[in-house]
Amino acid sequence: MEFQRNDAMLMEILQDRKTITGFLDSIFGFLRRNTDFYHTKRDESDKIGFPKGVRDQILYGAMQRYDPDCLLQSLPAEGGADDGETAPPAVEEVVLESEDVPQDAEMKPIESQPSQKGKEQSKFSPSDYKNGDVFESHCWSQTLKEVEVQALLPKDHQTAKKLHISIQAQHIKVSSKHSPETVILNGNLSQRIKHNEAVWTIDQNRLIISCDKAKELWWERLFEGDPEIDAKKIECERFINDLPEETQATIEKLRVQQLAADKQQNEIQTSSPDQAITLDRLKAAWDAEGSPFKGQPFDPSIVRMT
Repeated sequence: MEFQRNDAMLMEILQDRKTITGFLDSIFGFLRRNTDFYHTKRDESDKIGFPKGVRDQILYGAMQRYDPDCLLQSLPAEGGADDGETAPPAVEEVVLESEDVPQDAEMKPIESQPSQKGKEQSKFSPSDYKNGDVFESHCWSQTLKEVEVQALLPKDHQTAKKLHISIQAQHIKVSSKHSPETVILNGNLSQRIKHNEAVWTIDQNRLIISCDKAKELWWERLFEGDPEIDAKKIECERFINDLPEETQATIEKLRVQQLAADKQQNEIQTSSPDQAITLDRLKAAWDAEGSPFKGQPFDPSIVRMT
């Protein structure tokens, strides 16, 4: 059956990302880079994307369709009998219009200077520069293994045939193919990347470059000379299997201790109502002022109760 083939491909992504959050990040990242899912139609003449609000309805409907507690799960996709086969193609090469860019801005190289307008008024969203930084005309984000760069393209340079894109192990340069002096992005990377595996795409007025890091480490900056990012604000997502064996053993020990404490608590509550009342009082006194256990995780196993 068709769903078995799809399940096999999706299972490979899930096993690679290990969590539902990581899996969904891959799915919606794919939709962003390769489809018009995030494009909102400006008017009826716009041939791609969805009218405002329709995208959210499609997403919510798809979730509810497979919810066993929802009546919608018995209905076909899009509310029809064709299971969505009449939907428009997901991928279509279309050049989209964008806001006018001043002529003088088109002829100047993009410099790595923080946006004067501030991140709140940036043309990029916070998710575009997660764990990275944002500048006037480009931004970058990173995970422990990957880095992504997004650069705004001038109005007359929003197709691949007009761009010269050079991605090397420690250098990225994007310029006009017909006017080499028009530099859109240029800089020496602060760390090395696996340039042979780098991919790029054009989404509306943006060039998006995705690549794997040569080493698994957090970058302090994208290009040499950029200001350092605040390392304390990095959202670190490490899976247990990726941690050192000693750390994994410590986490497992704590987990077993917590399970044993929960089991003992449940046994007390079910076997003796009086002891359950005592346990509730103990919980209240655990973090009381002057308690020797204040600030520690609640563990009734270290207290003798009669």
